[in-house]
This record gives sequence, C-alpha cells and structure tokens, in this order.
Amino acid sequence: MKKKYGSLSDEIGALPDSSLHILKRGDKEYYSERFPKKGNRKKERRYGISNDYGKIRALVRKKYIENALKSLAADIKLLSDVTGKYRSIDEASVMKKFVADHPDLADYIYKDAGDLDEWAANYERQEDFYEEGKTSVAGDRTAMRSRGEIVIAEKLRQYRIPFRYEASTGIPDLPYVPDFMIKRPRDGKIFYWEHFGDVNDEKYMKRNGRKLERYEEYGIVPWDNLIITYDFQDGGVNVPLIDGMIHAWLI
Repeated sequence: MKKKYGSLSDEIGALPDSSLHILKRGDKEYYSERFPKKGNRKKERRYGISNDYGKIRALVRKKYIENALKSLAADIKLLSDVTGKYRSIDEASVMKKFVADHPDLADYIYKDAGDLDEWAANYERQEDFYEEGKTSVAGDRTAMRSRGEIVIAEKLRQYRIPFRYEASTGIPDLPYVPDFMIKRPRDGKIFYWEHFGDVNDEKYMKRNGRKLERYEEYGIVPWDNLIITYDFQDGGVNVPLIDGMIHAWLI
C-alpha cells in the first residue's frame, strides 16, 4: 500500500500544476485549465482546453490520483493503528514468559506435542545419499551438507518445530528427498524446506531447478508448502531470513 502511495505521488509530480474546470451549458460541457492563486500569481487564471484532449486526459488522471492518495493515506493510518494494537496468539508468543520460566514444559504448549515428537523421531533417514557431501555436523551430531542446513536445523529446534532431515516424502514415483520435512505444530500441516548452498555452481543450480519443477508436479509448491532458501554467493548464510521464514510459515 505504501509502495502504491509512493508510485502515485511520483506520477502526480509529473502532471500539470493546474486542475480541470468543467462548465456545463445545456447538453454541452466546456473544459478549462484552472491555475489557482499561488506565489506571484495574484489571481486565479483559466484557459480553455476543450479541444486539447491530451491536457484534459492528464487533468482527469490528476484528479483521480488526488482522490486515491487521500484514500490511501487514510487506509495506511488505519492499518498502522490496527497493527500497532495487534497481538499474535500463536503458542510461542502467548507463552513466551512461561516457556522462559519453565523450559522443561515448553513442548506441552502445543496440541498433541507428544505425537509431534514421535513423528519427528520415527523415520528412516537416507543415510547413504551422497554421504561424502555431508561436511557439517549439527548440535545433535547429525551430519549435514552445509552451514545453511545447520542453521535451519538449530533454528527449528530452538522454536521446538518437529522436522525430519533427508526423509522420503512417501509420495510414490517422486525420486527426490527434501532437505527438511516439517510438521507445523499449530495444525499439523506438512512443509518441505530446500536450502541450496553452492549457488555459484551452474550445474548444481540447474539440477535443483529440475527438482523444483518435479516437486510442483507432485503438489509441493513454493508459497504453499515449500520453503526455499539459498546461501550467499560467498558461502555465507542469511540467518535473519531463515528466522523470518520460520516465523512467517511455521509458528
């Protein structure tokens, strides 16, 4: 909404410094360009433009933008007031102090917490899948492929979100194994998370492009149930982005 406001503000700055005046006589309308008193202009001035359709069109557009900007300004203020008073009701937010005071009870704030833990623990990991590429080790001693995967795993554990690492999706004929398979605590919805590390390797990125295409064929779709993140080109990890993805999709 703010972006639209800025775009319209830029557009109106390029339009004429005047307004459209319409005089109706009988069934006919006459158009003039109106310049109000301003600066050295001591009197209002009007110039007939009934045959200047380009100028008429510009001034009608300007009138629309002026009205739209008023509405947008009111809506932006309203949303600002509402969001300022909004309070999240997800478990982690509501029970933040409780969890801090009683960390041993943190899992129990979620519905069917025991079932979620059991789901996360009981699966067969693809241990023999490109083992030589697993050069990083997570806090629970799980060998992983990149620092990015380590960050994702540790963040998921931090927020007590159950996940499986390199587990089969269980979808027949889908040959790919996602980096993470996640069950959202609040509703049990399954999400998949792919983190692409070697972004400078063209062949690697093409292979993963084909993987994403196959995922979509089987209903694993970005912005629905598939989260995708990447390393920086220098190999760095965008930790705030990963944290933001978790808050946006999984908490």
